[in-house]
Amino acid sequence: MLATSERKRNREQARSHRKTGFSLIEVILAVGIFAGAVTVILALLPALTRQAAGSSATLTALHLPDAIRGELLRLARVGGLDALAGQAVPQVAPLPATLQLVASRDAARIQSLVYLPPPAPDQIAADEQYFLIEVWQFTQSDLAFDAAGAGLALQVRVAWPYRIPGTTVVTPADQREQVGFTLSLTR
Repeated sequence: MLATSERKRNREQARSHRKTGFSLIEVILAVGIFAGAVTVILALLPALTRQAAGSSATLTALHLPDAIRGELLRLARVGGLDALAGQAVPQVAPLPATLQLVASRDAARIQSLVYLPPPAPDQIAADEQYFLIEVWQFTQSDLAFDAAGAGLALQVRVAWPYRIPGTTVVTPADQREQVGFTLSLTR
């Protein structure tokens, strides 16, 4: 009798153990869902990386006004404010070619591209020119440059990438991001 009750108990324990485990179908479904989630995450990584890089460049561009003002003041000291104003043409439609500056990707260095560039050893190499900075004068009478006046009001556009890092090829204008702001220089 004892043996029979022991066998019964063993069978019940065996049944209860089988009921607590996962079936093969449940395991396959769980692995499939996990694999699908990992695939989606991996597919999103390149887009998220591009977006993060774009946000970083935008943030850097938004921090450029003080550095741009510094370079423009250097140009005004070297060539004079009137000569600098002559380089920054009035802003009309379509936008004419004007005074251009370039900056490195980290914005640690800014320089004029053509007008009074720094000495050759101090120039930013072509493959390091990431931001293109264009400067125009205002055409409105109250903001237009007056040689007898005390200052120069400028409209500035920063566009990037001017050149993709590591290359000397200029990126087409329609493929660049940009921000604009105003600056003023005083005598």
